[in-house]
Amino acid sequence: MDIVQWFERLLDGSLMAGGIFLLIGILGAILLVISLVLDGIFDAFDFGDGPLSLTTIAAFTSIFGFASFACVGAGLSTPMAAIIGALAGLLGGALAWWLTRLIRGAESSTAVSGEELVGAEAGVVLPIPVGGLGEVALVRHGERVSLAATADASEPLPRGTRVRIIQTLTATSVRVEPIPAAETTASPAI
Repeated sequence: MDIVQWFERLLDGSLMAGGIFLLIGILGAILLVISLVLDGIFDAFDFGDGPLSLTTIAAFTSIFGFASFACVGAGLSTPMAAIIGALAGLLGGALAWWLTRLIRGAESSTAVSGEELVGAEAGVVLPIPVGGLGEVALVRHGERVSLAATADASEPLPRGTRVRIIQTLTATSVRVEPIPAAETTASPAI
């Protein structure tokens, strides 16, 4: 592009539009990076995990700006560049929304519910005295879970004893009963 064409494009507005599109793309990219790196900083402006989430809006904005800027640079008119940029932004925003939902759906939780614990086998890691509290451990969702435990046994339950959870007392404590050695199905005590 020579200097005459540059002045013509400046006067007809297409060069200015390209600069504005570039600025929109840069601002969208900055917002996207900030929202991903400083997760939660813009929660007041976030609309959840739906299609109007901050991540989706930032992805749309940055893709719209950069695609429109590229179209103006390729010689397309400003309205055509805006239409192509909007379509690319919609596609990119939809992809960002889908990926966000996919990633958040894959997040695993090691939280266990009381109903899930009843009947589970565990190993005593801290001896459970008669009428007192000890500790049991089991593996749930691939991670070790330790819980305070009590038992209605007539004698203390030593470390390594296999037990079955019979009741959930609180979110972090359970009542257990010893399992006879012939009935154990799980691996040795954790």
